[in-house]
Amino acid sequence: GSGASLRLLKKKQVDVVMAHAPAAEKKAVAQGWAAGRTLIGGNEFYIVGPKQDPAGIAGSKSAAQAYGRIARNKANFITRADNSGTHKREMAIWRATGVTPVGSWYIPSRDFMMASLRLASARGAYFMTDSSTWIKGRAKYGLKNLTVLYKGDLVLVNTYHALRRPGGGEPRAKLAREFINFLASPRGQKIFRQYGVNQFGQALYLPAAQTRSAGH
Repeated sequence: GSGASLRLLKKKQVDVVMAHAPAAEKKAVAQGWAAGRTLIGGNEFYIVGPKQDPAGIAGSKSAAQAYGRIARNKANFITRADNSGTHKREMAIWRATGVTPVGSWYIPSRDFMMASLRLASARGAYFMTDSSTWIKGRAKYGLKNLTVLYKGDLVLVNTYHALRRPGGGEPRAKLAREFINFLASPRGQKIFRQYGVNQFGQALYLPAAQTRSAGH
């Protein structure tokens, strides 16, 4: 998760991270323990849930409205509860609803995205997953109990940035800069455009240029 990755960067245990938690990334740069923040690509979040859609979120006009309907109906919802980029985005949406999610319907997984997605399928629960994990999960596990019920709100845009430790001319600092430059280069961006196509029939991520053009 992005939270854990950024903590490792702050502790100087890694030299480069790729994260999708924009506010935390900007704070890290402002505080001086991260540098070189570079947009490398993106995807989007989907709110998935049982095909029966017991909370009726499919007709929602915004992600916040969808979350509000889930809370009002006390429909099972899986939260990663792990300070990851996904969890941070989820909590921002809850704040927009004015709802503090509590109760037996609000189920913490404290696990990674794929495991949480599979838990949602097993429990017949709603969950916010990134589109890449959804594509891979459907292909590998079926996830027949779930379907995409809401997407398209700009708040669900999911951007990925690379960041590095601030550094001078030491070899590892130089390699970190070169790696981020590679990710943003035409060759690196070609990997983003093509990643997943052979295996899943569609790309799992948008390259940086398309992320920008989509308002990400």
